[in-house]
Amino acid sequence: MGQSSGIYHPSGNTPDGQSAGLASTSKALPVFLKYIDARPDAHILDLGPVCGENINFLSRRVRKLSICDMFIRLNRQKEKGQAYERIWRHLDYEAKMFDGILMWDLPDRLGNDAASAVGDNCRRILKPGGLVMACALDEKEDTTDIHTFVIENDLHISFRRQPHLNLPLYVRKTRKIINTMAPLKLVQSSLFRNGLREFIFRETG
Repeated sequence: MGQSSGIYHPSGNTPDGQSAGLASTSKALPVFLKYIDARPDAHILDLGPVCGENINFLSRRVRKLSICDMFIRLNRQKEKGQAYERIWRHLDYEAKMFDGILMWDLPDRLGNDAASAVGDNCRRILKPGGLVMACALDEKEDTTDIHTFVIENDLHISFRRQPHLNLPLYVRKTRKIINTMAPLKLVQSSLFRNGLREFIFRETG
């Protein structure tokens, strides 16, 4: 796993609803975008938390953008006392529909039962060779604050705290995350000095 620096720590103090002043240099985002740019009819899915900057950025890069904010849906299920594993009913898309999925740090917010189905659900709706970009917080992280990963440009991401979302944090070892994403294949991973982890997974058919 490669190591990088120059990234704002998600648990740092920032005003609610505002991005951190320092953007991170992402290794996974350029890989994801290069793959998407090579497909003139690209269709991608953003799993949230959704923000206007990401919608504008992605809409200029792809032919079709779909959004399913799983964080809001998880928050609603928590408020209603519903089981988290029911979250996957929201991904009721046709099979082999997407060239790429932006998952961000959704796995950090899923209990074991729901997390165990991540890979299978992504594989079903990905086209052959399609990519998933995912992130995970530091294994020693103790904050439950939720942040939107705001795309600044092809290389940089900043963080915006979402105080209206209140979800538990499930920190997992890197190997556990990779196993959770099976049968998707890990093709790249990066570890930042503050512990934030980035991953690219591929649908291999």
